[in-house]
Amino acid sequence: MNEGSEERPGDEAPPSAQADGTGPPASTQAGVTEGPPAQGPPAQGPPAAADAVFQPFLYLHVLAVATISGFSMLAWMAGFYAAERLLWENDFVTSHRWVFPVICLPFALLVGVLVKYLRAPTAMSESLTDSLAGDTSKVEWRRLPVSAAQALASLFSGAALGPEAGLGLLSSQIAAWYGHVLRIPAARRPKLIYASVASAYNGLLENPLFAGVLGSEVAQTRGGSYASLPANLIGGAVGYAVFLLVGSSGLCGLLGLAPVEHIRPLDVLLIVAMTLVGMLLAGITAVFFKLAAGLFARFGSPVVRALLAGVVFSIAGVIAPIVMFSGQTQAQEVVDDPARYGIGLLLLMALAKLALLAVGFRSGFLGGAIFPSIFALTCVAVSLDLLLPGAEQTVLMAGLMVGYLLTLFRTPFMVILLTGFMLEVNTDMIALIVLCAAIAMILGPLLRRLVASRRKTADTA
Repeated sequence: MNEGSEERPGDEAPPSAQADGTGPPASTQAGVTEGPPAQGPPAQGPPAAADAVFQPFLYLHVLAVATISGFSMLAWMAGFYAAERLLWENDFVTSHRWVFPVICLPFALLVGVLVKYLRAPTAMSESLTDSLAGDTSKVEWRRLPVSAAQALASLFSGAALGPEAGLGLLSSQIAAWYGHVLRIPAARRPKLIYASVASAYNGLLENPLFAGVLGSEVAQTRGGSYASLPANLIGGAVGYAVFLLVGSSGLCGLLGLAPVEHIRPLDVLLIVAMTLVGMLLAGITAVFFKLAAGLFARFGSPVVRALLAGVVFSIAGVIAPIVMFSGQTQAQEVVDDPARYGIGLLLLMALAKLALLAVGFRSGFLGGAIFPSIFALTCVAVSLDLLLPGAEQTVLMAGLMVGYLLTLFRTPFMVILLTGFMLEVNTDMIALIVLCAAIAMILGPLLRRLVASRRKTADTA
């Protein structure tokens, strides 16, 4: 939620690198990539004395802004998907891969121009966790048009990024505008912003509790209070209802994997093993982010960096268009016919997706990591299913998600919830997912210390 800022507490790179999108991720989304995530400011909210006062009219504003945000973001996503299909999924483009650079490069150029001349936000300055527990005082509603343009340009370029970062930013700016127009006291506006963001996220993901769980965990980590949690829960429920009202589909059952009816001893072994593989993939992602950071740090201009990323995306799009975009629909294609690709190609696609995600983050584009990560994990899960015919795809995917996402976000309850509702698992599978989360939490610090030790050794060598 730090739009156009020059510095963020806890970042390791120089301010110049952070401002233009080449520094280390300022969010726990990418905290795995460069050691511990930036903690940022404590969770914001009204003073304790104000919290103790019953504020019924404020929660009427919460309902209003959550409804406005929910319908606005629903219209935004509907318009975006319609435009994306028109732009990228027409017969001419799908049958002529050479067209990919013709579409990608102009949007990449626009991304660079917006960052350089209008201080447009990037994936380095916006994060899923900051939007639910960050410093709301820096949300600038007047920059809504720039944010919208940056989000659209980044996604229309075909970059391997998800829509959640732009969605969270736009919904927070809508709430800031609402508070400004109605002259709501500054101390009470954080509740409006958190409610608005929760409305957008819970509608997108099709779960009424996601933002509440994530916001609570992040607030606790940052030493904040739960003062804004009621607003978060109300906003999330409203957003979920808005998207449900029109029949919008989210992550729930996205992949259409077969449910696990009975847990076998083999399933226990496999899900634990997949948790370790997921953590390994998170480590590989760390390497990709570090390599991308070194590459793009060589170029001083945001325009050059964005165009260079556009060239990378264009090459990937010509060779293998399935690894581009957010990966939401592409993951379903992989699940429907994994044998079409084979084990080796599926694993290569997973690594390519994670590498392209790093390129998008480090070059100044605006987007999220959840959807591309899900695609990469899906490729790994179905490839191992081809290798192990007796395995359950849902079991493999659950272990990979927990290991990878928990290393990425360090929010166990959110990861458990996200994995459970996305895969539509039963209570027995939830128990295994909880076990895997505990294992990842125990091994995660050891992995981070090992990475830090090796980095220190390399720096002194």
